[in-house]
Amino acid sequence: MKKSKLYCKRIFLVLAIIGGVLLVWSAISMIYNPMRRPAPMIRSHILRHTPIGMDMEEVIEIIENNARWGSSVINRESGFRHPTPKASPWDYSERVGTLIVGEQSIQTRPARYNVILWHERNVRLFWGFDEYGKLIEVFVISSFSP
Repeated sequence: MKKSKLYCKRIFLVLAIIGGVLLVWSAISMIYNPMRRPAPMIRSHILRHTPIGMDMEEVIEIIENNARWGSSVINRESGFRHPTPKASPWDYSERVGTLIVGEQSIQTRPARYNVILWHERNVRLFWGFDEYGKLIEVFVISSFSP
């Protein structure tokens, strides 16, 4: 009886240590790589570097100098598609509306991160600009895929 309790305590201790190491690793990776944070925190980080009203050429230069933001796709013909929420909570359709933000846009895909062995986090960044090339919106999509 005592051996089984001691065995259970050892297993619990090993699992607690493994969980603690994973938690510390996750926290450290979020501190050193802002793209591993939740979408609102990523957006705040992006807005600190590219505030609303900034010129498009300046944003392009900042993106090119920041390797973690990925390579950019510049669209000088139209804005980016921003998903809009459903009309009501009782709308059970799978369709989500879209809204075109801005007259010009930039899109990057910083990276895909393996959060857990079988889950991957995809991050996409979008900048929308008005007809004068001034930043009007930053949008972040951060999703998990199994």
